[in-house]
Amino acid sequence: MTTRTTVAIAHSDEDLGKPGECSREQLNLVRQMIKDIADQTMGGMQNIVKKGDKVLIKINTVIPVPANAGYTTDPRMLEALIELVQEQNPARIQIGERCAMGADTKVAMDVCGITAVAERTGAELCPFDNVPFDMYKIDRPISFNEFPVPRPVRDADVYIGLPKMKVHVHTTFTGCLKLQFGNLPDYDWMVRCHRDDIYQKIVNLTRAANPKWFVMDSLYACQGNGPFSAYEKDLIKDFNTICGGPDGVAVDTVCEALMDWDDPGTNVPSTVLGAAEGLGTNKMEEIQLTGAALDKVKRRFRRQNNTLQGPFPNVNVVMGSTCEAGCRAIVRMQLDQALADGTLAKLKRPLHVFTGLQFEEIRPVEGADVLLVGDCAKPLLERFPDAQYWGSSEEFPNCTPIWANIPERSIANYIRKLADFSK
Repeated sequence: MTTRTTVAIAHSDEDLGKPGECSREQLNLVRQMIKDIADQTMGGMQNIVKKGDKVLIKINTVIPVPANAGYTTDPRMLEALIELVQEQNPARIQIGERCAMGADTKVAMDVCGITAVAERTGAELCPFDNVPFDMYKIDRPISFNEFPVPRPVRDADVYIGLPKMKVHVHTTFTGCLKLQFGNLPDYDWMVRCHRDDIYQKIVNLTRAANPKWFVMDSLYACQGNGPFSAYEKDLIKDFNTICGGPDGVAVDTVCEALMDWDDPGTNVPSTVLGAAEGLGTNKMEEIQLTGAALDKVKRRFRRQNNTLQGPFPNVNVVMGSTCEAGCRAIVRMQLDQALADGTLAKLKRPLHVFTGLQFEEIRPVEGADVLLVGDCAKPLLERFPDAQYWGSSEEFPNCTPIWANIPERSIANYIRKLADFSK
């Protein structure tokens, strides 16, 4: 079969420091890794960025956590990339992002170490909550076929994606394609189609961004129940392997191979759909690999685990028809937190969690606490009027309650209060 694209892999056995703490020498090593990928996939950065270009680098600072936490854009990767782009004398370099759950992106950039990178390099911060948006329409019978796109994304001559490599409890994997989820203006738009139609949304957003090149931010990576796993063992701090190329579908496919998953290119629904819709190839035989040998650097990453019934002590989850990429993932993320910090073991009363559309007659619950998650479970408020409910509201529209992840309003935080009350 004819090769359609090239993906390069770079690896280092050297000490590269930490995301928020590295020397100039360590930064130079990271810079060389990115340069090698640009050279091997595009013939050099000069074939990605031309003099006078307006460049937008899309990052991932989904929530405000310190850089060394390892779950957001690695400042080492960003700073090294900016320096390589600056050598081409672009007219400007913008760092673009919209963080999750309607939070202030500039605050996230500050906390995640991105603002410090901008100050050192002279790049321009571009929080998408402060820019105009233009509607983009796809004239086909598909979900999420009309949506806003940040004007800086469409105005850029060159869009470079710097995705964080993480296994993801909502979408199986977050990489090149999922990166564009942060190209939406607010909570409302981010949560629309955050059900099992999320994969079409991801592909549509990538089409609208028209990316030119991707380099995967995976010196630190996340396995298991990312994107912010409650389990320390899920954060991999010594992967020191990155990859990249012009075809985001192909890069995501190679990431599956780097994670040693069977049949790379077939495990992530958005990758399969992106290939079917012509955004790239998900066939390893059509991808020319260069750089570090795949077999020498790949490492088995644990897949996400969305099992709700059984693994959580003192909790009875009653699942109706629930979206895997929506409420099911939210419940799992929140129960993971309550399990990992020991909260569930402290509960003195049983906890019943209902999610999804229920088709069976639900029996009364006595001597227990009841949580309802998602709009499909809302009718149960008639049976359980004292239940705690996370679903759509005027403040947080749309049926999937992503706001249940906001720390002070989260499901896990409420369960902690129940545990404290039951002492």
